[in-house]
Amino acid sequence: MKIFVEKKSFSDELKMFQGVFEKKTLIDILQNIKITALDDGTVELLATDLEIGLSSKVEVDVKETGTFTVNGRDFYDLISKMPEGRIEISENNNLQIIITNEKKTSKYKLMGLQSSDYPQLPKADFSSKISLDMNKMSFLINKSYFIISPDMKFNLGGALFTLSKDLIEMASTDGHRLSYSFFNLDSGVDEKVSFIISRKSLVEILKIGVSEQVDFSFDKNNLFFRSKNRTLSSRIIDQNFPNYKTVIPEKTNFEAIIDSSELITTLKRILIFKSRNNGVYFKFEKDRLILERTTPEKGEAYDEVDISYNGDPLNIAFNGNFILDFLTHCNSEKIRIRMTDSESSFVFEPEKENEGKFIYVVMPLNI
Repeated sequence: MKIFVEKKSFSDELKMFQGVFEKKTLIDILQNIKITALDDGTVELLATDLEIGLSSKVEVDVKETGTFTVNGRDFYDLISKMPEGRIEISENNNLQIIITNEKKTSKYKLMGLQSSDYPQLPKADFSSKISLDMNKMSFLINKSYFIISPDMKFNLGGALFTLSKDLIEMASTDGHRLSYSFFNLDSGVDEKVSFIISRKSLVEILKIGVSEQVDFSFDKNNLFFRSKNRTLSSRIIDQNFPNYKTVIPEKTNFEAIIDSSELITTLKRILIFKSRNNGVYFKFEKDRLILERTTPEKGEAYDEVDISYNGDPLNIAFNGNFILDFLTHCNSEKIRIRMTDSESSFVFEPEKENEGKFIYVVMPLNI
């Protein structure tokens, strides 16, 4: 196999695959990217960790067709650091991948593995595709993925993505807080469908979404997302997601309006005083919020924030990092906090929203 390709464009495409490779895997070939030069003047790139898969096609100058697999991180690192301009990539019969620059002043060899041993990706069928607005998908994903820890498994290891006739929704939870966002619009489906999408897949969808629309389809086991020359496959998490809508209070008695940037700055100061559960006391009084924290090792923290509030005095403790997470993903100058009492969940929302709705529910701490 032999191809010539512009270094920068090829490096940019290889970068898209770096999130697919697992840092630790018992199957060596899953650390590799499969590269196939085709007689139509394109190279097909393919990577998978058996849960998600990514493929793309890039136009190159194909001199000899062929295929090989090579460590995906090493290959990208080397290509990205090659001199600018055209580079030559070839593979000999000994599974040696040879990379040289246009002037032949740089020459590197990487060892590959047999491409016949590489796992096949599930076949995507976009004949009945659903077109999703990438800006709206980005909104939903950015409001959901940060709650999901990479260590979380099964039904809490992903976000619930739901399409119904006039609604598109996404929800995520870690058992202590809930993020729920949605758009009221025609989703393009006749019957309601729901899927749990893994955190890793959500992050990769954001990366491949280079166009205004992303094509979506699914089969019994997999979800497929296509944006221009890239197709992402994601194995469906076959679990039951918690009934999250029962967690969202239907009615609250009081509400406070707070400046986001001021609360972020204050919380960051308070959280300098480390504690086991990151607990921070929130004391709501007329038109002011008092934040307090006491740690035997570090000392005491006290701060006041001016707010708009005319309800009953309430004292409650939250994981301060949970509130900071909301503030950094809210994108609103002011936030609204809705509450009933110091024992019930609090609802955090942007004060003003455009099209999308974002609701964040946090359980109080017992400290």
